[in-house]
Amino acid sequence: MGSLSNSKLPVIDFSSENLEAAGTSGWVSKCKDVLKALEEYGCFVAVYDKVPLQLHADLFNVLQELFDLPLETKRKNVSDVPFTGFIEHVPHRSFIESMAITRTETLEGIQDFTKTMWPNGNNNFCKIVHSYTKTVEELHKMVVKMIFDGYGMEKYYESHMESTTYFSRFLNYIVPQENENETKQGLHPHMDKSFLTMLHQNDVSGLQIKPKNGEWLDVHLASSDFLVLAGEGIMGWSNDRIDGCDHRVTIKSKEKRFSVGLFSFDKGIMQVPKEFVDDDHPLMYKPFDHIGLLHFFGTPEGYKQHHSLKAYTGL
Repeated sequence: MGSLSNSKLPVIDFSSENLEAAGTSGWVSKCKDVLKALEEYGCFVAVYDKVPLQLHADLFNVLQELFDLPLETKRKNVSDVPFTGFIEHVPHRSFIESMAITRTETLEGIQDFTKTMWPNGNNNFCKIVHSYTKTVEELHKMVVKMIFDGYGMEKYYESHMESTTYFSRFLNYIVPQENENETKQGLHPHMDKSFLTMLHQNDVSGLQIKPKNGEWLDVHLASSDFLVLAGEGIMGWSNDRIDGCDHRVTIKSKEKRFSVGLFSFDKGIMQVPKEFVDDDHPLMYKPFDHIGLLHFFGTPEGYKQHHSLKAYTGL
């Protein structure tokens, strides 16, 4: 498992001073960079200066507060959608616990979660998570716009965004007590079911990605960096032009590692645009219920598939 750095991964700058308006030559060039990175790697590192250092620090402080809550409180984070409630740390099997907020693009979604965890209220948590989510949602919209523009699919962008919903997932990696110098599997290799995932973390590394036909690469993210990952949703939409990105987390450090994922999903039925189907690219997927894909992944049959989408709706 060679230890390789971000020098192997595409890095794309979304900082305010480096962004040009849609339609300009600079925008067109960045659209090409985004598509090339997603088609070749399934991911890229986005440098994004809209999350100030203070908000970055505040976010991981309130996550510490969240995961310090009693177990019986955390267990109240329930959802009928698989993997969007509390996932408990099970000793000797995993070194992670996670919690999730559905409809995290809405203040109500975050308020509902906050009330469940803190019945007497926690305005600070609510405010910080809402501020962070809205800022990262802007990055997501920008990336999606570049994908649609890059493929000449501008006419579908607005309706796609109107049917987009988000889940936030907070991950707390448990530092193993026994054999603590060994490398442990924090999160097993997997591919997200989302359209796109925006991953952000504190300053403790461990994230690795595996590009198509490649080896595992270490990903090091600074406080202004996000890893943008293709999920199986965009794989279905793009008719396999973009493949989902395999990733995992290993725990090598005694330091506490937190990460946050913003996952985008289509609330309705997704289908391959006709422009993606031709003699060289036969239709690969029937129209599919994107949230239904998560439910399928929650079944024993769906969980064992490397590509759940192909088993769920592949032709």
